[in-house]
Amino acid sequence: MRAYKIAYLGSDSEVSLALSGALKAAGMDFMSASGDYQGIRKAVDYNSDLLLWDLDTSDTGQPAPIEEIRKQGAARQGIVVVAREGDVEAAVKSLAAGAIDFVFKPVEEEDVAPRIIASLNSGQQRKRADYYRQVIEDTNNQVRGILSNLTDPAYIVSPQYQILYMNRAAEEIFGEGLRGGACHSVFYDRGDPCEVCQKSKGPTRWRSTLKNGKSYRFISALIRNPRGEVEKLAVGTDITPDEEVRKIHRTFISNVSHDLRTPLAAIDQYVSIMLDGLGGELTEDQKNYLDVIKRSSFRLHNLIENLIDANNILSGHFKLKMEVTTVNEILAIILGRLESQASGKGITLQVQIPDDVPQVYADKSRIAQVVANIAGNSIKFTEQGMIQIRAGFMPRDEGRVIVSVEDTGIGIPKEDLGKIFDLFYRVEKGEVYVEEGAGMGLAISRDIVRAHGGTLWAESMEGMGSAFHFTLPSYKAGQQAPHEKIGPRERGFG
Repeated sequence: MRAYKIAYLGSDSEVSLALSGALKAAGMDFMSASGDYQGIRKAVDYNSDLLLWDLDTSDTGQPAPIEEIRKQGAARQGIVVVAREGDVEAAVKSLAAGAIDFVFKPVEEEDVAPRIIASLNSGQQRKRADYYRQVIEDTNNQVRGILSNLTDPAYIVSPQYQILYMNRAAEEIFGEGLRGGACHSVFYDRGDPCEVCQKSKGPTRWRSTLKNGKSYRFISALIRNPRGEVEKLAVGTDITPDEEVRKIHRTFISNVSHDLRTPLAAIDQYVSIMLDGLGGELTEDQKNYLDVIKRSSFRLHNLIENLIDANNILSGHFKLKMEVTTVNEILAIILGRLESQASGKGITLQVQIPDDVPQVYADKSRIAQVVANIAGNSIKFTEQGMIQIRAGFMPRDEGRVIVSVEDTGIGIPKEDLGKIFDLFYRVEKGEVYVEEGAGMGLAISRDIVRAHGGTLWAESMEGMGSAFHFTLPSYKAGQQAPHEKIGPRERGFG
């Protein structure tokens, strides 16, 4: 174990003698030198761990010259001042200047070693704190250097919403000389903090329209300054062009959906009239032709409904009707239709729902829509074998119900697996593109599951089938809906 080296800088022989005896008895090395620059250099060359500076070497009532001692090379050593009992003020001033402790004369040998050991520990802690402060300061300087070169606006605010920093891009938008102002006033012309700042305790994403009329997507993170205080860093990206495209997108979907519904209703009505024989006797061929029209009309109806759902999600008007229910009750809504689809292709449909699966708090029709979309895809892309719908309970994370739909179909290419939940995305590789569809079902399903506080994901190997899984929080007495409606997606459709 290394012996600590202690240096006394002063001319009091009694203090030097007492320190020497006590410290050497405690297993420490000791040296003394004059309390001047030459003495400091000797202590530095001695590689001392702690300096004891006698205030008698300074003018009466004056603190130890901590800054000068540091300049002479004693940058890493802790400094303890030795003071007369009547020189308390100078000792306190020395602490304020950077000393870590003080001892009074006359020095008592039995008290010296414990006090020096405590000072050494304090010095080590202070050095670590100084090191970490320097690391934080260097990191913050690097962050600000990066932010200054960004073309996107970035700023840092205090917990009191005071702007501490704005990069050049932010200053070009809002003007210079705004540091120190409240962010909600500078950016939004608001008198009170916005809800995002008031509620967020960690990393946050949000969208907002600033007072320059443009829309931005912001990402924020909490950082610490060298004093250990928490600050919030936010970086914005101009998404105004994206928002304009979204608006056109929403308007187009709304108009097309409305315009298609009217002629489709007429088609359905007259097909039903003819199939019922109200328009005259039909031949078998004519009935078959009308059946084809009816099935195509049904697919078109589903397409329109999906377009409407997608448009509602885009505009944030996709509302949920939450209630306590079970997986079996949800499946009962669409199971007959799925069994009919599966039997029409000669595929076996199996359902395995254990009796002990907990209840969930969900919109039954919407979760049924999720299962119908997933299982419908499985039936489309499975030519032989089976479709399995299973459910179970995951006790971790406060309890979640998991529903899985597994098939023995053609599978999903690896390069497409990460894109299948994007709106309007369709796998168009060889045999995979086998039936009609607009690529909306999975995107809508994922947003429905997310609005329930769950997750939807897929696993697949090309040629060996696919498995889709989604989770829902299990119901707890008194539980409320995680969201009353699905808001606009952060990354958007398309």
